[in-house]
This record gives sequence, structure tokens and C-alpha cells, in this order.
Amino acid sequence: MNAKHHIKRVTIIGAGNVGHNFGLAFRQAGYLIAEIYSRTQNSAMLLSQTLNCNFTTNLKQLTDKTDLFVIAVNDDVIEEVIAQIPHKDKPILHTSGSTPIEVFEGKGFEKYGIFYPVQSFSKHETESLTPIPICVEANSVKNEDLFLSLASSVSSKVYSLDSKKRKALHVAAVFANNFTNHMFHIAHELLAQNKISFEIIRPLIEKTADKIKHEKPINAQTGPAIRNDRKVIDEHLKYLDNNKDYREIYDIITKDIYKSQKNK
Repeated sequence: MNAKHHIKRVTIIGAGNVGHNFGLAFRQAGYLIAEIYSRTQNSAMLLSQTLNCNFTTNLKQLTDKTDLFVIAVNDDVIEEVIAQIPHKDKPILHTSGSTPIEVFEGKGFEKYGIFYPVQSFSKHETESLTPIPICVEANSVKNEDLFLSLASSVSSKVYSLDSKKRKALHVAAVFANNFTNHMFHIAHELLAQNKISFEIIRPLIEKTADKIKHEKPINAQTGPAIRNDRKVIDEHLKYLDNNKDYREIYDIITKDIYKSQKNK
């Protein structure tokens, strides 16, 4: 089944990082962008100019000349947005990793689902969706087939995942992406306090990321924690005495690394 036979015009609701990247990806895949919605006129207008389409700041005035609504807004306003969208006969998707499919129930839509990209996006660094995994869920087998076909037209890595599994994936993604990036920030701060360039450890970070292309993370682990090298660990904890937050993070992660190595 080719999704383009069923869906030709797409409306993007949200002009942030996800909406920006999705709009460009759908257009690149051959879809027409019918309209952009954003709460603020400036962001809606800017993205509409990029995508050469109309825009609105009023959900109730969304055009019915579309084949699909894609919601790309913050999780805490998804339900509120769904409730205001007219044209209940159109298929509708949200792009959240943590909001369950039940958010659509009782809102009048017959064809709905989830289109979750396992990636973080930036307006300033537009990415193709082709190599990015897209996780799909729908309220019926027929609609899942439609959304899987749509996903396959923009990505080479498409998965059918229910809300429970997607929640686990989203939590794992926070650990793998957001938390590791915060560790880089802590490392940057510790280096900056001593006037040391972050460039010195950049190759180490890249090497670590490269290792897990070929082996499980637990087997790639190095450092004093896996050996429970108390002399080094205690010295590090003492060094961090003046920063209790960093000290606590170091201690908790060290203990968990050691425990995981013992249990593997």
C-alpha cells in the first residue's frame, strides 16, 4: 500500500523543532503541506514561508482541504489541541513519545494514532527522517496499515509499537540522550573551572559512542567503578566535596555501574 494514494496534503500543528523537521521531511517525500498552525503568528508565518503554505493561529479555523493532521506540540497541551481541531473525519496523529493513544478517545475522531520519531530535533539543524526510526500505533489494524505506509514513505526504519512499549522506549531515550548530554555538560563545567578545553575529551566521547555500535554498553564499560577501585573513587568524591550535586550523581552512578557489572 502506498500512503500517498490516500494522503497527499498534510497539516502540521506546531511550528517548533518537531513541526519544522516534519514539515520539511513530508515535503521532501512529495507531500503537499496544506497549512501550518502555531499559537504565535511569527513562528507560524516563518515556517509557512519555508514550506510555501498557508498558516493560522486559530485551531478552529484550520482548513478542511487536508488529508492528515500531524500534532507536533508540547505533551502538556496535546489533549487541549486535539479537542479544538474541527474536521473529525480526517486522520490525525501526534508525535509524542510519552502520551498514550487514549488521549484521542472521546474527541470525535475515527482515524487516529501515533507517529513517534526516535530522535531529538533542532530548527537550526534540519535532518532527513530517512534514517530515523518512526514508531507507529493506531486505533485499528486498517489505520495502522495506513500510518505504517505513511511512515515508510519518509523513513527506512519503521516499527509498530503500542503505548506501553513506547513509554519504555521514551524513558530509555531520556537516559541515552538527555542524561548523557547532561553528563557532557558536567564534564564541560569541571573542565572550565580549571581552564581546560572541552576539546581534550571530545575524542573520548566519540570513541565511547563508536564502541556501542558493535557491542552491548555493559560490555564496553570501563573506569574505576567496574573494578570498585575505592582509592580512585574516594579521591574523586573528595574532589567533588564542594559540589554536592555532582558528588551525589558520581556516587549513585558509580554504585549502579558496579552493581550492574556484578550481575551481568
